[in-house]
Amino acid sequence: MKTNIGIFAMLGVFCLVVAFIYGFVTGFTELAGFPLLLLTAGLGFMLWWYLRSTDKHHGAMDGDNPEGEIADMAGNYGEFYPWSWWPLGLGASLAFLFFGIAIDWWVFLIACIPAVFFITGWVMEGNRKTYAH
Repeated sequence: MKTNIGIFAMLGVFCLVVAFIYGFVTGFTELAGFPLLLLTAGLGFMLWWYLRSTDKHHGAMDGDNPEGEIADMAGNYGEFYPWSWWPLGLGASLAFLFFGIAIDWWVFLIACIPAVFFITGWVMEGNRKTYAH
């Protein structure tokens, strides 16, 4: 985790420096590169902050041990349903949703309906029938 914290901090600083160099070279008139580099720097800083704050609560992770083995990280990482069709429907509805952003607002609004349906189904999948907690 410590390595990831350092990587994302350096990514944020690097993108911030490059954003201002890029903005200076283009005269801050180009409306794609400079803002997107700032957003990338913000993403790096957000990930740095999140990993730094969660590292305080968890202490040393298995991946931080230089003498550790791969088997030390074995175990359950959550409950996943390999038979689930909800992610496929969600992916199709999100593709339609992003297509709606490019076309017109009414296509976007229509695509929100199945997207909400599939998100709700995927979240509630482990709480129904045989697999209920």
